[in-house]
Amino acid sequence: MGLFIKDIEFMNGISSLENSTVIVTGASGFIGSHLVDYLVKHGCFVHALIRKTSDHKWLNKSDQVKLFTVDLEQEQPLSLPFLEHADYLFHCAGLTRAKTKKRYFNSNAYACEALYSRCALTGTNLKAIVHLSSLAAAGPSDRYVAAQEKFPCRPVTYYGESKLEGEKIAIRYALSLPIVVIRPPLVYGPRELNFVNYLKALNKGWKLKIGRVNRELSLVYVADLVRAMVQAALCFPKGERIYYVTDGCSYNWDKVADSAIRILDKSTKTLVIPETLFGFVANIAEAVAWFGSKPALIDRQRMIDIRQTSWVASPKSFFESHRFQPKYNLDKGLYETIEWCKKYNWL
Repeated sequence: MGLFIKDIEFMNGISSLENSTVIVTGASGFIGSHLVDYLVKHGCFVHALIRKTSDHKWLNKSDQVKLFTVDLEQEQPLSLPFLEHADYLFHCAGLTRAKTKKRYFNSNAYACEALYSRCALTGTNLKAIVHLSSLAAAGPSDRYVAAQEKFPCRPVTYYGESKLEGEKIAIRYALSLPIVVIRPPLVYGPRELNFVNYLKALNKGWKLKIGRVNRELSLVYVADLVRAMVQAALCFPKGERIYYVTDGCSYNWDKVADSAIRILDKSTKTLVIPETLFGFVANIAEAVAWFGSKPALIDRQRMIDIRQTSWVASPKSFFESHRFQPKYNLDKGLYETIEWCKKYNWL
């Protein structure tokens, strides 16, 4: 009975989104663009904040979306005149790859200070702010023990450290603002290039493995993450402010690969790349990237992530408090991703 009542409450909340004004930072990114699509579908008017250098080919072109070029890292106070009329804010902006520690912290931490200080001044009508963080902020989990929100955080990379610092800023402002933090693990789905590179290797007949260690991970399909973020905003928590959101299962890379191979209907050969060799390649890629405009796809920081044996988190707290259930298991999520990639000639 309780579950049924909560479902009705959430459906009523979804209907209340219609005609609401929502701000999305990082709106042109992988997760942000899917979130904007979802909000538009449910009748929201979206103020989409992007960087000057952002590629917004995936950003919804609806009349319900207004585009704003905003630098959250600027030194002078932010000018967000539409903030005082906004109902919800989703902070998705950030960097997953950067050349320096300073660059990570500028984007993933100090930008939060600028944004939330402005919210504290003029965002008095906000019903909820959803701060998108990452499992990387907590660091890798102990083997066979899924991370929980109450566990101490031990990030192992600049990215993780910067996301944790962003969380700390968000929680400090949560004393006066309605902020909730969502920590997803690896997010996959249409428009995400890094995971597609993995699928491309499988599609060409190569099942790549880094070393022989069995590595565990949690996953979440992007559509489920977007639903969870909206549910976090509509069913604002009374106590806890930080939640993990996953698809509820844990996997190893063999399981992920085997599922994708079955959907792709390919025969593959396993190629085991020694960690030392992959580390050497990462060093070379990072060195070469210093002469270009973009950071390397694989560098020494990424190697630290790859070497961990477990990136698993428990979504139990969020599932129970928000009566949330994912709609996508691994097979369904991979099928949708692969079909999309084929449609857009990414595979």
